[in-house]
Amino acid sequence: MYCRFPGGKLDQCDLSLEWPKYLSSSINIDRFSKRKADIYKDVDHPYPGLVFRLCAIRETFEETGLLLAKSRTSSNSDRHSSMLNLSNELINKWRDRIRHDASQFIVMCKEIDIEPAVHSLFEWSQYLAAAIAKVRFDTIFYIVTLPNTYPCSIAHDDHETVSADWLEPDIAVRKYRENSISFLPPQIYELARLGNFRKLSDLIEFLSKCDNDSKHHIQRILGICYKLPEAMVLLMPGDEHYPLDASFTTPVLSTNQTLKDFDSKIQNRLVMMNKGDNRKWEVHCKDTDNTEKDQLYIKPLLDGWE
Repeated sequence: MYCRFPGGKLDQCDLSLEWPKYLSSSINIDRFSKRKADIYKDVDHPYPGLVFRLCAIRETFEETGLLLAKSRTSSNSDRHSSMLNLSNELINKWRDRIRHDASQFIVMCKEIDIEPAVHSLFEWSQYLAAAIAKVRFDTIFYIVTLPNTYPCSIAHDDHETVSADWLEPDIAVRKYRENSISFLPPQIYELARLGNFRKLSDLIEFLSKCDNDSKHHIQRILGICYKLPEAMVLLMPGDEHYPLDASFTTPVLSTNQTLKDFDSKIQNRLVMMNKGDNRKWEVHCKDTDNTEKDQLYIKPLLDGWE
C-alpha cells in the first residue's frame, strides 16, 4: 500500500481574490507576496504563498478531516495551528461538499466564521516529479505543527484515500523498511531529512530561523533517473553524477556501469535494486555540501533514529 502526505492539485478557487479580502487583520498577508519558492514564480497572483497554502489546507481537510483553521475573532498569530471544536457531523458535511465543489471551502469558512490557518504552514521543500513518474506534478511540501491537544479525529474519505493515520517519522521509516507500507522517493527522502530533528522544538526553531531570513529560499528539486544493469538510481542535486544541464526534458538515462563503478565520493541519491524480495528505495548520502547556502536545505539522516 502506497502512503503519501495529504495534499492535492491547485484549484481555480484557491486563486480567488476574495480570499485576501476575507482573511482577518491578525494574518500578515503581505508576507505571502514573497516568492521564496520556485513554484511561486509560476503563478500569476499577488500572494502566491497564500494560494498554495489554501490548496494544501483545503486538500488536507478533504482527504483526512483535519481542518487547519482558526476563529476569525481570534487574535492568535502563533505558528501552531489554532484549535477548533467542531462536531464530526459538521466536518463530514463540509468535507463532502468541498470534495464535490472546491469553491465551497470559502463558503464553509464564512458560514462558520473561521479562516484557514495559512500562517501556521512552514515552507519545507519542492519537487518536480522525475521522468520515471507516470504523472509529473510540481509540488511544494509544507510543515505544520500541532499541539498535543489538537481536537481532531482523522479519517479517510473513501474516495482519494482508503486509510489515514498519524505516524512519527522514525515509525514511518521502520514500517517502510519492514515492508508494511510503501513510499515514493520524495516521501522517503523527506522522512530521512526530518530525522535530523530529535525534538519538535528543534524543527520549529530551524523553520522559524529560515522563515525570518529573507535570503533563504526553496529551489525546485528534480531527480534524474539512471538505469544500471543491477539497479535504478535517482540522482538528487548535489550528487557528483548529477547532470549540470538537468531539466524537465531530461529523459531516463542509462549506463552499463555496475553500481560499484557508479559510486562517487559525493552522493545524494536514492537506489532501488532490480532484484530481491524486498525491493525498496534507499537513501544514499555522503559528503554532500550544498553549494546554495541560502537554500533551505538539510541533508538526509540515514541512521541514528532514537
